[in-house]
Amino acid sequence: MSQRFTARLATGLFFPQRLKLQIDGRSYSPCTLENLVLCGAHIPSYELGAQLLEQLTDIRVSGRHLQNLTSMIGQELADERDIAVAAYANQPLPRRPTPPTTPIGLACISVDGGRMQTRLDSAGPGVHSPHWRETKNALFMRMTGVCFATDPHPELPRCYADKTRMKSLLSGLEQEVATDNKDFESSDKWRPEKLFRTTVSSLSDSQTFGQMMAAEADCRGFYCAEKQAFVCDGLPYNWTIQERHFSSFTPILDFVHAVEHAYAAARASTEENNQAWDLFRNWAAALWQGRVDQVVAQLQDCQQSLGLPDPHAEDNDPRKIVADTIRYFQNNASRMNYPKYRKDGLPTTSAHMESLVKEVNYRVKGSEKFWNDGPNGVAILQVRAATLCDDDRLSNHMKRRPGNPFRPNVKITPMLALAG
Repeated sequence: MSQRFTARLATGLFFPQRLKLQIDGRSYSPCTLENLVLCGAHIPSYELGAQLLEQLTDIRVSGRHLQNLTSMIGQELADERDIAVAAYANQPLPRRPTPPTTPIGLACISVDGGRMQTRLDSAGPGVHSPHWRETKNALFMRMTGVCFATDPHPELPRCYADKTRMKSLLSGLEQEVATDNKDFESSDKWRPEKLFRTTVSSLSDSQTFGQMMAAEADCRGFYCAEKQAFVCDGLPYNWTIQERHFSSFTPILDFVHAVEHAYAAARASTEENNQAWDLFRNWAAALWQGRVDQVVAQLQDCQQSLGLPDPHAEDNDPRKIVADTIRYFQNNASRMNYPKYRKDGLPTTSAHMESLVKEVNYRVKGSEKFWNDGPNGVAILQVRAATLCDDDRLSNHMKRRPGNPFRPNVKITPMLALAG
């Protein structure tokens, strides 16, 4: 029997039931620890989370302790994820996709970036070298997806032609005319609906994040889905991930981003607001119906009237805005066949992805929040993402954690150390 084990046994601190109860080096049960971490993941700050715990439960912890616990579990989740990604990447080629436990009619994947403010890690007290970093977030959804013989909604939804609805979406839009109060689409049953979601979030580069996404998709059985869709905005790295890891998925440009570019170009093409709005509505309707070439041709006419931008043109230069919009639509034309997507029962917007980014940002984004560039920043993203998944990811992780027969920070006296 080792001296350290004898010392612990002699002080009465050895308790085998801690292993069976899955109590770790601290004294929290898995359920209590999960509740603590949930507060760290959902409440806007650790200090506020600690205050709520004290007011609503019998648990009294400091904000710093709550942060340490959340970071600990977050790092465990990150380690667990990295092991799964490595196991997936190290499979012999060609990989055999993991079948889902239940058949998947439609698997949809989206990716988008968020923002969080970080600081230099291990630089002592205070905020050192603060800077904003992009968080990469991916959404994995099982969805309904009913196929139709013809386009179930060939006309542009009226919400896109209503200034009241679009004012919050389109920058610079002024509501100059009254709109009717008629109901918008009475039925949107043609739209795919979310059934189940999971998410992955990270501060890693796009290449590493693509591997994380592939491992998550395979774990969920998405590569065996009957229909597959990859919906996101037009950032190049999104489509690099799609081409490298999800080539069997139908690539779809988010229609809302297409609408935003169309409106920016309409405003740049004319100084008269009503004319810009009419131009936008015509272009939006054409894009909805898949007539991208027609919109590009009209934009090229506008470009000819305005002239080409010089190499050093400002971002708000009308000539540059129109040129950028032409390039955006040309680069993404193959991903803008919206009538076919609706007919096939596929989604045409990344609204669920936009909502998820807001949910992640709610916890991590703020001018007063500074996360360490190291494990502290990584951990909060893992915990936040786990709580936003529908697969009880955090609870399952807590159930898998091993217990520890000893309490922490036990000091061994010299006499006990010599025993045995």
